[in-house]
Amino acid sequence: MKKYKYIENPFIYGEAVTGKNFCDRNEEIARLKMDLMSSQKVFLISSRKMGKTSLIKMVLEEIKKEGLTAVFVDIEGFSSYKDFLDGYLLELVKEFTTTDRIVSFIRSALPGLRVEIKINESGGPVLSLGYSRSEPDLEKVATKIYNIPEIIVRKKKKKVVIVFDELQEILKLNGEKIEGILRGIIQHQRDVGYIFAGSKKHLLTDMVSSPGRPFYKIGPVMHLKKIPEKDFLQFAKSKFESTKVRISDETLCEIIEIAENIPYYVQMFCHELWDYRILKKEIKREDVKLVVNQVAKQHSQDFYLGWSRMILSKRRLLRAIATQGGHNIFSQRFLKGSELGYPSSVSRTLSALMEEGYLERENDEYFITDLLFREWIKNL
Repeated sequence: MKKYKYIENPFIYGEAVTGKNFCDRNEEIARLKMDLMSSQKVFLISSRKMGKTSLIKMVLEEIKKEGLTAVFVDIEGFSSYKDFLDGYLLELVKEFTTTDRIVSFIRSALPGLRVEIKINESGGPVLSLGYSRSEPDLEKVATKIYNIPEIIVRKKKKKVVIVFDELQEILKLNGEKIEGILRGIIQHQRDVGYIFAGSKKHLLTDMVSSPGRPFYKIGPVMHLKKIPEKDFLQFAKSKFESTKVRISDETLCEIIEIAENIPYYVQMFCHELWDYRILKKEIKREDVKLVVNQVAKQHSQDFYLGWSRMILSKRRLLRAIATQGGHNIFSQRFLKGSELGYPSSVSRTLSALMEEGYLERENDEYFITDLLFREWIKNL
Protein backbone atom coordinates (compact mmCIF):
# COMPACT_ATOMS: atom_id res chain seq x y z
CA MET A 1 0.00 0.00 0.00
CA LYS A 2 1.29 3.42 -0.95
CA LYS A 3 2.03 5.56 2.08
CA TYR A 4 0.06 8.84 2.18
CA LYS A 5 2.22 11.91 2.52
CA TYR A 6 0.66 14.61 4.71
CA ILE A 7 0.72 18.09 3.20
CA GLU A 8 0.03 21.02 5.48
CA ASN A 9 -2.50 23.63 4.42
CA PRO A 10 -0.39 26.68 3.46
CA PHE A 11 -3.04 29.27 4.38
CA ILE A 12 -3.42 30.45 7.99
CA TYR A 13 -6.17 32.63 9.44
CA GLY A 14 -7.55 33.42 12.87
CA GLU A 15 -4.15 34.23 14.38
CA ALA A 16 -1.28 36.66 13.88
CA VAL A 17 1.12 35.52 11.15
CA THR A 18 4.67 36.51 10.25
CA GLY A 19 7.37 35.49 7.78
CA LYS A 20 6.28 33.48 4.73
CA ASN A 21 2.65 33.46 5.94
CA PHE A 22 2.43 37.26 5.85
CA CYS A 23 1.35 39.00 2.64
CA ASP A 24 3.07 42.17 1.43
CA ARG A 25 2.73 45.40 3.53
CA ASN A 26 6.37 46.23 2.69
CA GLU A 27 5.64 49.95 2.54
CA GLU A 28 3.84 49.94 5.90
CA ILE A 29 6.60 47.86 7.53
CA ALA A 30 9.28 50.28 6.30
CA ARG A 31 7.35 53.34 7.47
CA LEU A 32 6.57 51.94 10.92
CA LYS A 33 10.14 50.73 11.38
CA MET A 34 11.52 54.16 10.50
CA ASP A 35 9.13 55.91 12.90
CA LEU A 36 9.88 53.52 15.78
CA MET A 37 13.63 53.71 15.26
CA SER A 38 13.15 57.46 15.77
CA SER A 39 11.07 56.82 18.93
CA GLN A 40 7.90 58.29 17.45
CA LYS A 41 4.48 57.82 19.02
CA VAL A 42 2.45 56.25 16.20
CA PHE A 43 -1.30 55.71 15.96
CA LEU A 44 -2.16 52.67 13.80
CA ILE A 45 -5.87 52.65 12.93
CA SER A 46 -7.44 49.69 11.17
CA SER A 47 -10.69 47.87 10.57
CA ARG A 48 -10.89 44.40 12.07
CA LYS A 49 -9.42 41.49 10.10
CA MET A 50 -7.06 43.73 8.12
CA GLY A 51 -3.94 42.09 9.58
CA LYS A 52 -3.07 44.88 12.03
CA THR A 53 -1.58 42.63 14.71
CA SER A 54 0.34 40.57 12.13
CA LEU A 55 1.82 43.79 10.73
CA ILE A 56 2.87 44.89 14.22
CA LYS A 57 4.51 41.52 14.92
CA MET A 58 6.42 41.75 11.63
CA VAL A 59 7.66 45.25 12.50
CA LEU A 60 8.71 44.15 16.00
CA GLU A 61 10.78 41.33 14.48
CA GLU A 62 12.49 43.90 12.25
CA ILE A 63 13.35 46.37 15.00
CA LYS A 64 14.64 43.62 17.30
CA LYS A 65 17.23 42.87 14.60
CA GLU A 66 18.38 46.48 15.02
CA GLY A 67 18.97 45.96 18.75
CA LEU A 68 15.77 47.55 20.09
CA THR A 69 13.62 45.89 22.74
CA ALA A 70 9.87 45.58 22.20
CA VAL A 71 6.95 45.05 24.57
CA PHE A 72 3.51 44.04 23.25
CA VAL A 73 0.38 44.53 25.38
CA ASP A 74 -3.14 43.59 24.24
CA ILE A 75 -5.47 45.80 26.30
CA GLU A 76 -8.51 43.79 25.23
CA GLY A 77 -7.52 41.06 27.69
CA PHE A 78 -7.89 43.19 30.85
CA SER A 79 -11.08 43.67 32.87
CA SER A 80 -9.96 46.54 35.15
CA TYR A 81 -7.39 49.33 35.25
CA LYS A 82 -5.46 47.57 38.01
CA ASP A 83 -5.34 44.36 35.96
CA PHE A 84 -3.99 46.38 33.04
CA LEU A 85 -1.30 48.05 35.15
CA ASP A 86 -0.22 44.71 36.66
CA GLY A 87 -0.19 43.05 33.23
CA TYR A 88 1.69 45.88 31.55
CA LEU A 89 4.29 45.97 34.31
CA LEU A 90 4.86 42.23 34.03
CA GLU A 91 5.34 42.44 30.25
CA LEU A 92 7.85 45.28 30.75
CA VAL A 93 9.84 43.45 33.39
CA LYS A 94 9.85 40.10 31.56
CA GLU A 95 11.72 41.71 28.68
CA PHE A 96 14.51 43.04 30.88
CA THR A 97 15.17 40.50 33.61
CA THR A 98 14.86 36.81 34.39
CA THR A 99 11.77 35.33 36.08
CA ASP A 100 13.58 34.79 39.39
CA ARG A 101 14.60 38.46 39.52
CA ILE A 102 11.21 39.99 38.66
CA VAL A 103 10.33 40.70 42.29
CA SER A 104 13.62 42.40 43.12
CA PHE A 105 13.44 44.50 39.93
CA ILE A 106 9.92 45.71 40.74
CA ARG A 107 10.78 46.46 44.38
CA SER A 108 13.65 48.66 43.25
CA ALA A 109 11.46 50.48 40.70
CA LEU A 110 8.33 50.67 42.88
CA PRO A 111 9.52 50.78 46.51
CA GLY A 112 6.93 50.32 49.23
CA LEU A 113 4.54 48.11 47.23
CA ARG A 114 3.86 44.47 48.02
CA VAL A 115 4.70 42.23 45.06
CA GLU A 116 3.13 38.82 44.54
CA ILE A 117 4.08 36.41 41.75
CA LYS A 118 2.07 33.30 40.93
CA ILE A 119 2.44 30.70 38.20
CA ASN A 120 -0.54 30.20 35.89
CA GLU A 121 -1.75 26.95 34.30
CA SER A 122 0.58 27.46 31.33
CA GLY A 123 3.60 27.75 33.60
CA GLY A 124 4.01 31.50 33.11
CA PRO A 125 4.26 34.17 35.82
CA VAL A 126 1.25 36.26 36.89
CA LEU A 127 1.92 39.50 38.73
CA SER A 128 -0.17 41.24 41.40
CA LEU A 129 0.88 44.45 43.11
CA GLY A 130 -0.42 45.23 46.58
CA TYR A 131 -2.27 48.54 46.38
CA SER A 132 -5.90 49.56 46.51
CA ARG A 133 -8.16 50.19 43.52
CA SER A 134 -8.98 53.72 44.70
CA GLU A 135 -8.35 56.44 42.13
CA PRO A 136 -5.50 58.24 43.96
CA ASP A 137 -3.60 54.98 44.45
CA LEU A 138 -4.12 53.91 40.84
CA GLU A 139 -2.88 57.23 39.49
CA LYS A 140 0.18 57.22 41.74
CA VAL A 141 1.17 53.67 40.79
CA ALA A 142 0.31 54.22 37.11
CA THR A 143 2.62 57.22 36.92
CA LYS A 144 5.52 55.13 38.25
CA ILE A 145 4.79 52.23 35.88
CA TYR A 146 4.54 54.50 32.82
CA ASN A 147 7.99 55.90 33.71
CA ILE A 148 9.65 52.46 33.81
CA PRO A 149 10.46 52.27 30.05
CA GLU A 150 12.63 55.38 30.41
CA ILE A 151 14.35 53.86 33.44
CA ILE A 152 15.07 50.71 31.44
CA VAL A 153 16.46 52.75 28.55
CA ARG A 154 18.97 54.38 30.91
CA LYS A 155 19.97 51.08 32.53
CA LYS A 156 20.22 48.98 29.38
CA LYS A 157 21.36 51.80 27.08
CA LYS A 158 19.07 50.68 24.27
CA LYS A 159 15.87 52.07 22.79
CA VAL A 160 12.51 50.56 23.70
CA VAL A 161 9.27 50.18 21.75
CA ILE A 162 5.91 49.72 23.49
CA VAL A 163 2.83 48.46 21.65
CA PHE A 164 -0.65 48.99 23.09
CA ASP A 165 -2.95 46.91 20.89
CA GLU A 166 -6.73 47.53 20.90
CA LEU A 167 -6.12 50.86 22.63
CA GLN A 168 -9.79 51.83 22.46
CA GLU A 169 -10.46 49.31 25.25
CA ILE A 170 -8.98 51.75 27.80
CA LEU A 171 -12.21 53.74 27.42
CA LYS A 172 -13.86 50.99 29.47
CA LEU A 173 -11.19 51.45 32.17
CA ASN A 174 -11.69 55.18 32.83
CA GLY A 175 -9.98 55.88 29.53
CA GLU A 176 -9.74 59.67 29.23
CA LYS A 177 -8.10 59.85 32.65
CA ILE A 178 -5.57 57.24 31.52
CA GLU A 179 -4.95 59.14 28.28
CA GLY A 180 -4.07 62.29 30.22
CA ILE A 181 -1.62 60.59 32.60
CA LEU A 182 0.01 58.57 29.82
CA ARG A 183 0.37 61.56 27.47
CA GLY A 184 1.94 63.66 30.21
CA ILE A 185 4.68 61.07 30.71
CA ILE A 186 5.45 59.59 27.29
CA GLN A 187 5.86 62.96 25.56
CA HIS A 188 9.13 63.33 27.52
CA GLN A 189 10.42 59.82 26.72
CA ARG A 190 12.89 60.61 23.95
CA ASP A 191 14.15 57.04 23.47
CA VAL A 192 10.87 55.15 23.78
CA GLY A 193 8.69 54.59 20.71
CA TYR A 194 5.02 53.68 20.94
CA ILE A 195 2.41 52.10 18.70
CA PHE A 196 -1.15 52.86 19.76
CA ALA A 197 -3.20 50.45 17.67
CA GLY A 198 -6.92 49.81 17.49
CA SER A 199 -9.69 48.37 15.37
CA LYS A 200 -12.63 50.62 16.28
CA LYS A 201 -11.77 53.34 13.84
CA HIS A 202 -14.20 56.00 15.02
CA LEU A 203 -12.93 55.78 18.61
CA LEU A 204 -9.23 55.82 17.67
CA THR A 205 -9.72 58.64 15.17
CA ASP A 206 -11.50 60.71 17.82
CA MET A 207 -8.64 60.11 20.28
CA VAL A 208 -5.97 61.44 17.96
CA SER A 209 -7.86 64.11 15.96
CA SER A 210 -10.02 65.87 18.57
CA PRO A 211 -8.30 69.00 19.99
CA GLY A 212 -9.74 68.38 23.45
CA ARG A 213 -8.26 64.87 23.79
CA PRO A 214 -4.83 64.25 25.41
CA PHE A 215 -3.48 62.25 22.42
CA TYR A 216 -4.30 65.04 19.94
CA LYS A 217 -1.47 65.26 17.37
CA ILE A 218 0.86 63.18 19.55
CA GLY A 219 2.54 61.67 16.49
CA PRO A 220 2.11 60.13 13.03
CA VAL A 221 -1.19 58.44 12.16
CA MET A 222 -1.32 55.40 9.85
CA HIS A 223 -4.62 54.11 8.48
CA LEU A 224 -4.24 50.49 7.40
CA LYS A 225 -5.72 49.97 3.94
CA LYS A 226 -6.68 46.88 1.98
CA ILE A 227 -3.92 44.96 0.20
CA PRO A 228 -3.95 45.46 -3.60
CA GLU A 229 -5.27 42.58 -5.72
CA LYS A 230 -1.99 42.05 -7.58
CA ASP A 231 -0.11 41.46 -4.31
CA PHE A 232 -2.69 39.00 -3.04
CA LEU A 233 -2.73 37.25 -6.42
CA GLN A 234 1.00 36.63 -6.34
CA PHE A 235 0.95 35.56 -2.68
CA ALA A 236 -1.98 33.13 -2.99
CA LYS A 237 -0.80 31.64 -6.30
CA SER A 238 2.62 30.80 -4.86
CA LYS A 239 0.98 29.14 -1.84
CA PHE A 240 -1.23 26.92 -4.00
CA GLU A 241 1.61 26.08 -6.37
CA SER A 242 3.93 25.15 -3.49
CA THR A 243 1.52 22.33 -2.62
CA LYS A 244 0.89 21.38 -6.27
CA VAL A 245 -2.72 22.58 -6.30
CA ARG A 246 -3.76 24.05 -9.65
CA ILE A 247 -5.77 27.28 -9.71
CA SER A 248 -6.25 29.88 -12.44
CA ASP A 249 -5.65 33.61 -12.04
CA GLU A 250 -9.32 34.13 -12.85
CA THR A 251 -10.37 31.94 -9.89
CA LEU A 252 -7.92 33.68 -7.57
CA CYS A 253 -9.32 37.06 -8.59
CA GLU A 254 -12.80 35.74 -7.79
CA ILE A 255 -11.64 34.78 -4.27
CA ILE A 256 -10.02 38.17 -3.69
CA GLU A 257 -13.07 40.03 -4.98
CA ILE A 258 -15.50 38.12 -2.75
CA ALA A 259 -13.12 38.62 0.20
CA GLU A 260 -12.97 42.34 -0.70
CA ASN A 261 -9.16 42.35 -0.41
CA ILE A 262 -9.39 41.83 3.36
CA PRO A 263 -6.46 39.66 4.52
CA TYR A 264 -8.40 37.53 7.02
CA TYR A 265 -11.06 36.53 4.47
CA VAL A 266 -8.61 35.94 1.62
CA GLN A 267 -6.64 33.56 3.84
CA MET A 268 -9.85 31.93 5.15
CA PHE A 269 -11.40 31.29 1.73
CA CYS A 270 -8.10 30.05 0.29
CA HIS A 271 -7.65 27.76 3.31
CA GLU A 272 -11.13 26.27 2.93
CA LEU A 273 -10.81 25.91 -0.84
CA TRP A 274 -7.46 24.19 -0.45
CA ASP A 275 -9.11 21.67 1.90
CA TYR A 276 -12.13 21.30 -0.37
CA ARG A 277 -10.22 20.39 -3.54
CA ILE A 278 -6.91 18.98 -2.26
CA LEU A 279 -7.63 15.42 -3.52
CA LYS A 280 -8.54 16.65 -7.00
CA LYS A 281 -5.48 18.88 -7.28
CA GLU A 282 -7.47 21.66 -8.96
CA ILE A 283 -9.78 24.46 -7.85
CA LYS A 284 -12.29 25.90 -10.30
CA ARG A 285 -14.13 29.18 -10.29
CA GLU A 286 -17.52 27.60 -9.52
CA ASP A 287 -16.05 26.15 -6.30
CA VAL A 288 -15.48 29.59 -4.78
CA LYS A 289 -19.07 30.66 -4.12
CA LEU A 290 -19.95 27.14 -3.00
CA VAL A 291 -17.23 27.12 -0.34
CA VAL A 292 -17.98 30.70 0.79
CA ASN A 293 -21.61 29.70 1.37
CA GLN A 294 -20.49 26.62 3.29
CA VAL A 295 -18.27 28.74 5.54
CA ALA A 296 -21.15 31.16 6.20
CA LYS A 297 -23.39 28.23 7.14
CA GLN A 298 -20.80 26.99 9.63
CA HIS A 299 -21.21 30.28 11.50
CA SER A 300 -24.98 30.48 11.14
CA GLN A 301 -25.72 29.37 14.72
CA ASP A 302 -23.59 32.19 16.16
CA PHE A 303 -25.06 34.69 13.72
CA TYR A 304 -28.60 33.64 14.57
CA LEU A 305 -27.93 33.94 18.29
CA GLY A 306 -26.63 37.50 17.94
CA TRP A 307 -29.42 38.41 15.55
CA SER A 308 -32.16 37.08 17.82
CA ARG A 309 -30.93 39.29 20.68
CA MET A 310 -31.07 42.49 18.64
CA ILE A 311 -33.94 44.94 18.80
CA LEU A 312 -35.96 45.35 15.60
CA SER A 313 -34.49 48.73 14.65
CA LYS A 314 -30.95 47.27 14.57
CA ARG A 315 -32.05 44.28 12.49
CA ARG A 316 -33.81 46.51 9.96
CA LEU A 317 -30.80 48.79 9.59
CA LEU A 318 -28.31 45.92 9.21
CA ARG A 319 -30.54 44.22 6.64
CA ALA A 320 -30.89 47.46 4.68
CA ILE A 321 -27.12 47.99 4.61
CA ALA A 322 -26.49 44.34 3.71
CA THR A 323 -28.89 44.41 0.77
CA GLN A 324 -28.64 48.02 -0.45
CA GLY A 325 -25.20 49.14 0.66
CA GLY A 326 -24.30 51.84 3.16
CA HIS A 327 -24.43 54.96 0.98
CA ASN A 328 -26.97 57.76 1.52
CA ILE A 329 -28.50 56.16 4.60
CA PHE A 330 -30.29 59.35 5.59
CA SER A 331 -31.89 59.91 2.19
CA GLN A 332 -35.70 59.74 2.09
CA ARG A 333 -35.54 56.91 -0.42
CA PHE A 334 -33.32 54.76 1.80
CA LEU A 335 -35.23 55.47 5.02
CA LYS A 336 -38.67 54.97 3.54
CA GLY A 337 -37.85 51.88 1.51
CA SER A 338 -36.32 50.14 4.53
CA GLU A 339 -38.93 51.22 7.12
CA LEU A 340 -36.21 52.74 9.28
CA GLY A 341 -38.12 55.62 10.82
CA TYR A 342 -36.85 59.13 11.55
CA PRO A 343 -33.23 60.19 10.86
CA SER A 344 -32.58 60.95 14.56
CA SER A 345 -33.60 57.39 15.50
CA VAL A 346 -31.45 55.89 12.72
CA SER A 347 -28.50 57.99 13.87
CA ARG A 348 -28.78 56.54 17.40
CA THR A 349 -29.03 53.01 16.00
CA LEU A 350 -25.96 53.58 13.82
CA SER A 351 -23.96 54.78 16.81
CA ALA A 352 -25.01 51.75 18.86
CA LEU A 353 -24.10 49.29 16.10
CA MET A 354 -20.71 50.95 15.61
CA GLU A 355 -20.05 50.86 19.35
CA GLU A 356 -20.91 47.15 19.39
CA GLY A 357 -18.56 46.49 16.46
CA TYR A 358 -21.19 45.47 13.89
CA LEU A 359 -20.69 48.52 11.68
CA GLU A 360 -17.87 50.79 10.60
CA ARG A 361 -17.76 53.91 8.50
CA GLU A 362 -15.33 54.80 5.76
CA ASN A 363 -15.71 58.20 4.12
CA ASP A 364 -19.50 58.46 3.69
CA GLU A 365 -20.25 54.74 3.59
CA TYR A 366 -21.29 52.42 6.41
CA PHE A 367 -20.45 48.74 6.10
CA ILE A 368 -20.94 45.55 8.10
CA THR A 369 -17.58 44.58 9.58
CA ASP A 370 -18.12 40.81 9.35
CA LEU A 371 -18.33 39.89 5.68
CA LEU A 372 -19.80 36.45 6.44
CA PHE A 373 -22.46 37.95 8.71
CA ARG A 374 -23.41 40.30 5.89
CA GLU A 375 -23.82 37.37 3.48
CA TRP A 376 -25.86 35.51 6.10
CA ILE A 377 -28.19 38.50 6.50
CA LYS A 378 -28.68 38.70 2.73
CA ASN A 379 -29.94 35.11 2.70
CA LEU A 380 -32.54 35.62 5.46
